[in-house]
Amino acid sequence: MKFKQILTITIALATLSAIMISCNFGAYPGYKKTESGIYYKIYTHDNKDTAQIRLGSILTLNLTYGLKDSILFDSKDAPEPIMIRVEAPSYDGDFNDALTLFKQGDSASFVLKAGPFFTKTFRQPAVPDFLTDETDLYFHMKILKVQSQEEIDRETEVRNMQLEQEEMTKLQEYITAKQVNVQPNASGIYYIETKKGTGKAPAENGYVSAHYTVHLLSGELLFSTYDRGEPIDFKYGSQFENEGFMEVIGMMKEGGKANAIIPSAKAFGAQGAGNVVPPFSTLYYEIELVKILTQAEFDAKQAKAQEQKKAENAKKEADNAKRAEEENAVLQKYLKDNNITPTTTLPNGLIYIEKQAGTGNSPTDGKKVKVHYTGKLLNGTTFDSSIDRGQPLEFALGRRQVIEGWDAGIALMKVGGKATLIIPSKLAYKDRGAGESIPPYSTLVFDVELVEAEK
Repeated sequence: MKFKQILTITIALATLSAIMISCNFGAYPGYKKTESGIYYKIYTHDNKDTAQIRLGSILTLNLTYGLKDSILFDSKDAPEPIMIRVEAPSYDGDFNDALTLFKQGDSASFVLKAGPFFTKTFRQPAVPDFLTDETDLYFHMKILKVQSQEEIDRETEVRNMQLEQEEMTKLQEYITAKQVNVQPNASGIYYIETKKGTGKAPAENGYVSAHYTVHLLSGELLFSTYDRGEPIDFKYGSQFENEGFMEVIGMMKEGGKANAIIPSAKAFGAQGAGNVVPPFSTLYYEIELVKILTQAEFDAKQAKAQEQKKAENAKKEADNAKRAEEENAVLQKYLKDNNITPTTTLPNGLIYIEKQAGTGNSPTDGKKVKVHYTGKLLNGTTFDSSIDRGQPLEFALGRRQVIEGWDAGIALMKVGGKATLIIPSKLAYKDRGAGESIPPYSTLVFDVELVEAEK
């Protein structure tokens, strides 16, 4: 079984450094304060559990964190609760120190300052420029389990034994249902030859070309070279696919076909393979050994594939250049037909047309802004509007939370200002487009108003 990875605090909270903003908050009503300066609150006062959290404890928990009035991360969005190992504190009153205030079953909150959190716990040279040392970070958690490493290991061992037994049961049920009448070899592989090969057998460190399809015993298709339209080439005896697959290749001859049932012990084992192959999965292969390749043939095919890739890339670049020219021609016609004179055109191609000068402060890179907008295509079709929703869009400027053209255009404004941004596709959704409303290579027109800009 692929068990939940035990996360250290640095991994569990790394995304904070990319999205936090500053927040000034004075009192902490309802919170208690430790001698080390941690403000905390426990909601489960009737919790009778005695499993206290200590250095080295491994916690399974649901965790949210963010600012006083907003959530930036919620572990419940993940398929499983997260696991965190309690490390030695990097300073008095750090995240790990806070965890030791609680025990299994507790629901709790605590507050940490951003300055020492980033510079000491994360060991960063400085707090991110869009934060201050006094920014309050709020953590809310429900502690589901408190375990030692030994307990985790025992739990893992028991669970693996259960999954292994389940795999054997499913395999025997499959063998019976499919009336497989061959015996497994010493590796536990069921080899069923469907066409005898008449050519050479694979040589150690030689090369082969093969077609194959792989399924779970449930019948779910995981991968097929037939879908890509050509066999795949690889070195025999290498780490390609898995050990059992390579063993089956070694049983075949050029031109042969075979089916194979490969238990997880010879496939992807207790770990599985990413999100594709679950842990302890027996796999069913259909394999065709198309050709035994010489080194020269293998190298020639690899070189040809690289040339084809290069040609495809060159064609794509040429197509992109042509589409960019066509897009620019349409844009120039749009400007002429609508008698538009830009206030400024940036070197990156963004056209900025000021409609009303702002009288407030200018936005700061990394700080939050609120913007009302209406987005249109050059043909006048409206694809989105915050005005229709009655709520401006809020985002951190310059943090790639919006398209590139927005970051560049909003930076030119002041609070209270209104402008039109004409954004070429290279600064918007490029050759991808966005859903059904924005086709690829679309120049976009945004009427925007800078409502607020955090100081």
